[in-house]
Amino acid sequence: MKALIVGPGKMGRAIEAVLVQRGHGVRARYGRRDDLEALEPDVVDVAFEFTEAQAAPRTVATLLVHRVPVVSGTTGWDVGPARRLAEERRVPFLHSPSFSIGVAALRRAAMVLGASLARFPEFEPAIVERHHSAKRDAPSGTAKAIAESVAVGRAPGEEVPIVSLRHGGQPGEHRLVFEGPDESVELVHRARSRALFALGAVQAAEWLLKSGLTGPVTFDDFLDRRTR
Repeated sequence: MKALIVGPGKMGRAIEAVLVQRGHGVRARYGRRDDLEALEPDVVDVAFEFTEAQAAPRTVATLLVHRVPVVSGTTGWDVGPARRLAEERRVPFLHSPSFSIGVAALRRAAMVLGASLARFPEFEPAIVERHHSAKRDAPSGTAKAIAESVAVGRAPGEEVPIVSLRHGGQPGEHRLVFEGPDESVELVHRARSRALFALGAVQAAEWLLKSGLTGPVTFDDFLDRRTR
């Protein structure tokens, strides 16, 4: 797999390390000052886009117009237009707020738990999430996704409160709590390293290129369809 890394920050470096470990090549690295318009699409098989919310819409659109498959992990932006462009161009585009297998499993558990407790309003859901002090978006995209999972099967408009903390160097922690009068139920995911997100992104890209799928796909598609 010939990869392009767009956003050579901490996540970009972590992804590059995983790519090398798994025998892939990094053909190019693009930062904010580089011109993606000059990209030759045949040079790379997939682009890993981990930039910033204000840069992501234009960056992803440029890649898709050049018919470069994209795996995107930038949060805090409206992904809808990019999904539509990927559909129109029939270019693979996988965006996820988290590339953690554990978080994906937690979201599914949150959906079941939320639906099971929906008939018992005394169990009040809430999410507490914390990340390193350099993370800008709050709440995180992962926290929003967990809240959406809880909302499935519950009354429309019922919001799940989210408390966000930004301090220290924590890669990511998400705690979903259903608090009852005399008992509580918790689901917790705690990341110990960015490496787990990088590995998930690379595994998803490997699967995406082999799948033959085009247009927008999801990390759940990867989980459901991936074979050994």
